[in-house]
Order: sequence, then C-alpha cells, then structure tokens
Amino acid sequence: MFELGEKVIYPQFGLGTIAEVTEKQVDGACLSFYRLAFPIKQMEILVPVQRATENGLRKVMSPKDVDALLAHINDTKIVPKPQQWHRWRKKTLEQLKSGDPLEIAEIYRYLRSLQGKKGLSFTERKILIQVERMLISEISVAKQISEAQAGKLIAKSAPKLKSSAG
Repeated sequence: MFELGEKVIYPQFGLGTIAEVTEKQVDGACLSFYRLAFPIKQMEILVPVQRATENGLRKVMSPKDVDALLAHINDTKIVPKPQQWHRWRKKTLEQLKSGDPLEIAEIYRYLRSLQGKKGLSFTERKILIQVERMLISEISVAKQISEAQAGKLIAKSAPKLKSSAG
C-alpha cells in the first residue's frame, strides 16, 4: 500500500504524488482509488487501490537502483538497429507502458545513440524528451538531488553510446 503524499511512478506518466485516497461508486460497488497528481503535466488520474501494482504503480527507485540504471545507460555495447519503424514504435510504446526504469533507459540509450549518428525525427525527439524527463524526475527524488543534477548524471552516462544504425 502507498501512503498519502508519497512520491510514486506510474507508467507513461512518470513521477507523481499520492494526493488522496478516495472512494467512488463503480457499478454499484464502493471502490477505493489513489488520486495521483502529476505537477509537471498539470493533471491527475485515479488508480484503483486494489489494482494499483497490477496497473504498474510502483515506488521510486532506491539510490542503489539508480546507480545500476546509470551503469546500464553507460554500457558502451552497440545499441541494435530496429528492423522497421512501426515495429520499433510498437516496442517503444510497450516499454513505456511497462514503467520499468531499465526499459525506459533502453529507449533513452537507443535514441541518444541514434541522435549522435544521424539525428532524430520529430517523433523520436519527442519520445527522447519524454523518457529523459521521466528518468530525471525519478533520479532526482531517489537521490534527493535537484533535477538539474539528475540531468547531469544522465548526461555523463550517455556520451559514450554507439549505434549500429546507419
């Protein structure tokens, strides 16, 4: 169970806060919901308490997990080129929906390597900004540092990336 005011991660939305636990009538049954607030996106969503974990709601990474994530981003192995754009896009959306920080880091690694090789399309840039924002916000909370410092940690990990794209 999550606590009121706790910082949490929700797939595709990133860092949010448990703003309230509320009850609503749904199909004649009284259900409890977490109201998640996402200040960066200026939005709120309701997540059923009983299905919160199943829906991907999770606690923020530990500082140790952040170190492992940064090491993963820093891995200099060649990032594989996707077969086709629509397959890559579908895989990327699935990775975002998973909410798994390593999956999100994989998207980041691929796009950063591609950016250094040939540049990014509008959609790729948009996805890169989204995943970078998600990583930065979670790292800043996990390490208790500013978002600027978290961005620098990620940037220091990324420049060595290579790609087989091209």
